[in-house]
Amino acid sequence: MKVSVEDVSPVQKRLKVEIPASKVDEQINQTINRLKRNVAVPGFRKGKVPRAIIEREYGATIKSEVLQALIEESIGDAIKQSNVTMLLEPQLDSSSDIESGKPFEYSVLMDIEPEVEVPDFRKFELIRPKVEVTDEEVEEQLETLRSQFGTVEVVDEQRPLKEGDIAIIDYQAFIDGEEVEELANEDYFVEVGKGNFNETFEKGLIGMEKGEEREIEVTYPDDALNVLVAGKTVKYKVTLKNIQKRNLPELDDEFAKRFGIGLETVDDLRNKLKEQILKDKKAAADSVLRNQLFDKLLEGADFPVPERLIEKKLDQMIDNIAGHMQERGVNLEQAGIDEERLREKMREDAIRQVKTELILDKIADEEKIEIPSEELKKYNDYVDEHYKEMNVDRAQLESAVFESVLPKLRAKQTIDFLMNSVTIKDEEEKKANSEEKQEKESKE
Repeated sequence: MKVSVEDVSPVQKRLKVEIPASKVDEQINQTINRLKRNVAVPGFRKGKVPRAIIEREYGATIKSEVLQALIEESIGDAIKQSNVTMLLEPQLDSSSDIESGKPFEYSVLMDIEPEVEVPDFRKFELIRPKVEVTDEEVEEQLETLRSQFGTVEVVDEQRPLKEGDIAIIDYQAFIDGEEVEELANEDYFVEVGKGNFNETFEKGLIGMEKGEEREIEVTYPDDALNVLVAGKTVKYKVTLKNIQKRNLPELDDEFAKRFGIGLETVDDLRNKLKEQILKDKKAAADSVLRNQLFDKLLEGADFPVPERLIEKKLDQMIDNIAGHMQERGVNLEQAGIDEERLREKMREDAIRQVKTELILDKIADEEKIEIPSEELKKYNDYVDEHYKEMNVDRAQLESAVFESVLPKLRAKQTIDFLMNSVTIKDEEEKKANSEEKQEKESKE
């Protein structure tokens, strides 16, 4: 077997493999003999079909199976001989025809890790946002709870639709005077002011009365995910069929008792909400710090990224979005979202994520960051407990779990290491230092 490697780009190499004619003939003979034992041809007993007829009737199948077998049997050793470390599985690039007495040649593309320079992260300075909870935020949360536990009833009196009402509407859509049936809907519920449909559209509903018809124009941006409306002005013809309103429960001690043991009064509920908001804000502040860290790691990170790695990340992002939508009972198509436009819109974020992961991997290698043994044991125990009930091979489940989990665990360990290595200042401290510096400069 002859193996050679050539550069395609800084992050991709082409592996060329040539398998000698003797090995090709051996594989052809094995495939024909196997077919001969198993196929049924009219006029011949099984196992007694002449080779020439097997070759004539199953020529395409023979070539396909031989090609696959030759690649599968040789690719592992060929990669070892190449001394190339890949990021992803190799991708078949080209192959010659399968012919008796002739060598077989094929090539695969191998995506490799780019040259990544790690910045001096120990000199990084991050600013922690100020974390505080206002009375207004607590009251907003109380109102949200009341809304969630409110009841909905039809508005009987004839009055204009107002913000906060729920409108039940039929609507048609027209672009350049032509009706677009895919955008039409009947008995559609819109909670006015929530922005779940479209802010301009919802504002246009305000003031309508039951039975009224109205035209509302909405101009969509060029990068709108729904390709039908992107960059276009849509004229909606709307009929308001009915109005509903929410009746909010009284904000009293009985209401507070619904939300857990130990809550006896509205003030108890307020305190609990304040604690939760504070917890959420601290988590958000931690997220801000991590994003600052990533921004600094990516400064000057001008290295190429394998295209297939970007596409793999985009697949994951699309799957996450589709999964969340599926939980609400819709898919991308039903929501009018064009997947290709969505991929293009998320592409820069995908590149950023891939680059960040590569830098974190490099730091983990250099700093010899390992996943704690107790964490590894936890996932090994999971595999032991579930592979039988899932009716899969243990090694298969272990590979799937570790492929999806271990990189995330190692990344988390690396981020924790980095956060302990950088300087973190509070927002107030930075502001005080800045004012002190300005005062000093003014005196000079």
